[in-house]
Amino acid sequence: PSPVLSGPLAGRMKWFFYPGFSASTGGLLRETTILERQNSFDRDAWLRSQCVSPDANPVVSLFCYEPPALPALLRLPELAKAHWLVAPGRAEAAFASANTPSTRGTVLKHLPQTEFDHLLWACDLNFVRGEDSLVRALWAGKPFVWHIYPQHDDAHHAKLDAFLDWLQAPASLREFHHAWNGIDNAPLAAPALAEWLECALAARQRLLKQNDLLTQLLGFVMEKR
Repeated sequence: PSPVLSGPLAGRMKWFFYPGFSASTGGLLRETTILERQNSFDRDAWLRSQCVSPDANPVVSLFCYEPPALPALLRLPELAKAHWLVAPGRAEAAFASANTPSTRGTVLKHLPQTEFDHLLWACDLNFVRGEDSLVRALWAGKPFVWHIYPQHDDAHHAKLDAFLDWLQAPASLREFHHAWNGIDNAPLAAPALAEWLECALAARQRLLKQNDLLTQLLGFVMEKR
């Protein structure tokens, strides 16, 4: 709490309420029906609507800034048969400059939120950026890699590690995040999808044990009235 010392609200108390991942924060936005919607999602039909064969393996979404490691990612032997679903804009431009003639990719249109969820649910691996897409990737419960917004003083390095600590990321996922975000010069290793899936599902389960952000915020307001 912080007292207001001047102005029309002088004498009142100001409170700060932060969203977050841990039980000591306000939680994350979550619709009550999100798991039911995902369970009833027709992956094959959605992929066909994007002109992608449901038999493609793996299907990988790409929503990023301009990671220097992207050319190396596209050349990983383990992803040689991947079909890339690329977000328009910066990810599209980065993909166009980094891909090879053998890279299979589809540049998507701008998607509404529900369709972005469908994209995450349909893919075997999701590359996301920023904060909103990270939250949706967590709810999707699929293997994901986060491209954190880079800051000039490298403050994002500590933020990324704090998130990976909360995520209980296995060593393979932590090392991949460091390479993807340019924290070290280690080469990208093959994605350990089975291990990353286990991590993603466990993280989602921990979040589901908390009340969502809206419920917690309303409860906080009622408590402070």
